[in-house]
Amino acid sequence: MINCLGIVGCGTVGSSLAIGLSQQKLISELSLYDFDNVSLETTKSCYPFSVEENGLLKIQITKFICQKYNSDLKVIAYPKKIDKHISSLNIIDCRDYKSPNIFAFLKISLDGELLYLDSRTISDSTNYHHYITIRNENYIKKAIDIIIDYLKNDNFIFKDYRLYNLENSSEHILKGEE
Repeated sequence: MINCLGIVGCGTVGSSLAIGLSQQKLISELSLYDFDNVSLETTKSCYPFSVEENGLLKIQITKFICQKYNSDLKVIAYPKKIDKHISSLNIIDCRDYKSPNIFAFLKISLDGELLYLDSRTISDSTNYHHYITIRNENYIKKAIDIIIDYLKNDNFIFKDYRLYNLENSSEHILKGEE
């Protein structure tokens, strides 16, 4: 498991992952990168954010929640858009759009019940998000558990592209790196 992480993109997946890692006290330092505010177009919440947080920076809310669960966790929030490689950090890319490539060691996307984990060093910067289905809180929680297990077991060293179907709990390796 990596002790210091950076998460780029603090929407549903990035913020939920940060919160999950802090709850389990698995890391000692976390850098968060996102330029966006919570934007709820209706009066309905969008997990993990609530209606009351509408208009606030996603990274500030995520930082607050992470430190609430783990006061020893050092969280640094960078309110900026990332479009190039961040050196000296273990970066997880949770952006909706994976272009341009920021050379993260893990790229994560969640689309309905489909979770994509891409740890290849050379990838095609595919934008996996299509928002075909509405965010389901149960799928999000299941996805975060899978991602945390993936990180705890150092599965990213295999440099592959995996698809998890959260509906039927199946896992498929779609591409490997040679």
